[in-house]
Amino acid sequence: MQTSFYTNAAQSFTAGEGTLQTLEQELATGNAVATASANPAAFIGAAADTDDGAQLTAENGNQTNVQDTLGLGTSALNEATTVLDQIQQIALEAINGTVNGSEYQALSEQVQQNLQQLLAIANTAGNNGNYVFSGTAANTKPFVQTASGSVDYIGDDGLSTVEVSPGVTINAALSGTPFLNGYSGDGYASVTAAASNEGAATLLPVGVVNEGEATSFQQGPMPITIAFSTTASGKSEYTATEGSATIASGSAQSGQDITLDGVQFALSGAPASGDSFTVSPARPQSVFSLVQTIQNALASPGTTAAERAQTTQALGNALSGVTQYQGLFTAANARIGVVLQTVSTARTANTQRSTSDQTNAANLTGANIPEVMTAIDEQTTALQAALQAFGMTEGLSVFNYL
Repeated sequence: MQTSFYTNAAQSFTAGEGTLQTLEQELATGNAVATASANPAAFIGAAADTDDGAQLTAENGNQTNVQDTLGLGTSALNEATTVLDQIQQIALEAINGTVNGSEYQALSEQVQQNLQQLLAIANTAGNNGNYVFSGTAANTKPFVQTASGSVDYIGDDGLSTVEVSPGVTINAALSGTPFLNGYSGDGYASVTAAASNEGAATLLPVGVVNEGEATSFQQGPMPITIAFSTTASGKSEYTATEGSATIASGSAQSGQDITLDGVQFALSGAPASGDSFTVSPARPQSVFSLVQTIQNALASPGTTAAERAQTTQALGNALSGVTQYQGLFTAANARIGVVLQTVSTARTANTQRSTSDQTNAANLTGANIPEVMTAIDEQTTALQAALQAFGMTEGLSVFNYL
């Protein structure tokens, strides 16, 4: 009987100490469910929340990468717009006749520097060495200037789809299209003066009066030739032909508008009899080719009125392209802004979801610290009381004989 008493007491003390150790572990770790066997449903639920949190962390990393790349893209496009503004001012200065012959070369050299600036901007790379406007070919320098001076694009237009929030994906790749998608002239028609022109006239597109006709002309293959002649009375006239057909004719006076195939053209200056202009459907033209056109026109301005008119014609036609690219850069930045807003919204959603996951996991497996501390106090008191009672009971002599 004495042996049984000691055995039962030892088992009771061991159980009490085990309970106390469990409570102290909960207090130290903050977890009430450390293993699946302790509470299978709670453990599995908390594990799911933890896995979801890990996925959110990965998506947050995607968000940061996207924001870094697109942020660089936005800055680059803003810088490119600033450079185009400078080129625009130079061309306008030359057109308005506020420069003399010797200054044209300096302006041409400035535009050449602007061209190199644009090329460097288009080849913007991040700290990781990836090029911003290469599409999915991030390790490839997208724009390369050839020995002839032309600029080739060797990136791609591929998509790089990444998840930034559960069920939310975006394209993280930027291609070089903002630097390539412009068209010659005003985007519908491009006008060149015949090299043999002797008059001081220019003919430039100034607007669209019929979108359908203008689009049809742009998409077609046939140019329009506008020829000028002088009547016996000394009046200037024009005849516009498309192929073998005459599509318009009339008097030609400086300051008047001529409408052809939905596009309105402004005639400025006096054409000589026999002068002509070719109105061609607009074709794709990179911003680099556009700037080179301006540079070349400034480099060879000529000295006669007719030669200066040729320069003004080339610059005026190119200025319509500059306006296009200013719009293209703005539109590209707006599209980037939409993606960045999506990423920002995703970051907020991920933060809220992560907080919810952590709260839910804590509710499922977390220890109630105040209750644990109370239980530790109670268990300690109970164990101490049991040990004290055991000591007193062991001291009774009657037990020595049972």
